[in-house]
Amino acid sequence: MRTSRALALALAALTLLACETSTSPVSQRLVVTSDGTALTLTNTNSWPVFYMAVDPNFLATTASGTVADFALCDDPSSCPRVAAKSSVRVPYSEIAGYHVGQTAVRVTQWRLQRSSSGNYEATDIQSADLDLH
Repeated sequence: MRTSRALALALAALTLLACETSTSPVSQRLVVTSDGTALTLTNTNSWPVFYMAVDPNFLATTASGTVADFALCDDPSSCPRVAAKSSVRVPYSEIAGYHVGQTAVRVTQWRLQRSSSGNYEATDIQSADLDLH
C-alpha cells in the first residue's frame, strides 16, 4: 500500500514537472547585416522566422504626435518572413518609417504558433537595434 502511494505521488510529480517544461526549441536571433542600401536577414533556425524592420524613432511618435502602434502580423500566409536556413534582402525603402539619413533600424522577430482555437499567435518575440551605414 505504501509503495503504491509513493509510486502514485512520484508519477504525479513527474507529470506536473513535465507540463511545466517547455518542449519548444529556443529560437536563435536573426543575423542582421547592412550594406548601405539593404538589410540582409539570415535565419539559422529550422523553422521560418517572421520579422518587422522599423525606424526606432518612428516607433515613438508619428508626424502628428500620436504613438505609432505596430501589431505583429499573425497570418503566416502574408507576414514578412525568413524561411528556415535562408536569407532575405530588405531594401532600406521597405523599412517602416525609413528616411534618408536614418542611422539605425529596429528588427523585431517572432515565430507563429497555432493556438487551440486554430488562430496563430506570435511567440518568442525578440528585438534588436542595428546601426545603418
